[in-house]
Amino acid sequence: MNTEMLLKEFKNILELEKRAKFSYDHYVEQIDDVSIREELTFIRDEEIAHIKIVERLIELVS
Repeated sequence: MNTEMLLKEFKNILELEKRAKFSYDHYVEQIDDVSIREELTFIRDEEIAHIKIVERLIELVS
């Protein structure tokens, strides 16, 4: 896989991670149950970490 293809793939992954974060943000706001909200917040925070990782990968490949 060449650099251009890799960069395109990382950008696609970044968009998926951002969409997942947005979805979890939405669910966290809608759920009243504290334990479920905490779990969704944890998963959302993992998505934020993934976003940072992929952004770093894009930076390295660019």
